[in-house]
Amino acid sequence: MVPLVLSATAAAAAAVPVDAPPPPADFDAPPKLRNGIVLGLALGGGVFGASGYPNASSQIGDPRFYSASGLMGGTSSSILLMGAISDYVNFGFWLGGNSSTNDHWQAAAGGGGIRVEIFPFVRLYPNLNGLAFFGSFGVGSGSLKSKEPDPVAEASGVQSYAGAGTFVEFPFGHVLGGHFAIGPSLEYDAVWSQPFERHGAVFNVRFVLYGGP
Repeated sequence: MVPLVLSATAAAAAAVPVDAPPPPADFDAPPKLRNGIVLGLALGGGVFGASGYPNASSQIGDPRFYSASGLMGGTSSSILLMGAISDYVNFGFWLGGNSSTNDHWQAAAGGGGIRVEIFPFVRLYPNLNGLAFFGSFGVGSGSLKSKEPDPVAEASGVQSYAGAGTFVEFPFGHVLGGHFAIGPSLEYDAVWSQPFERHGAVFNVRFVLYGGP
């Protein structure tokens, strides 16, 4: 029996490489920068453009019913409900909308979907650990209306949504075991369907509460 025990112990010792490098000190360390639920609000404005046809199969593609706004100024807002998976990734949902106008047109769009935020410099360059890139995807609806006394038919549609951008967040304050963060955000987004599409470049101020330290 004793020889069997000694043999098994020797085999186990031989199976563990003694010269293997130790794992990084932070390999299993808990998050230090972002943790828990993420509640946020983004408010701002930008430049938009919209075009399309009324949402009727008999009018889509007919140039008599086509509308195009040109550039419009407007406002944008979003609500964020996410979770901080690690110091590197926030993932969850967004709900938002925007409205825009110029001398001849007014447009609106809104929707919701999935949002991913990635912080790539947490370990590579800690001074930029608050710099992130994000993508948003979902569905919504939009419309373009003329301000003219005898307006053309409203262009509208239920549409897909995609957006991408970057932001920087600066942490401050602590409450209920979590902390706040605020910073500027810049994004490009587009909504589109067969009869209608809208594009925008938006500058926001993003304000969030992290549920963990």
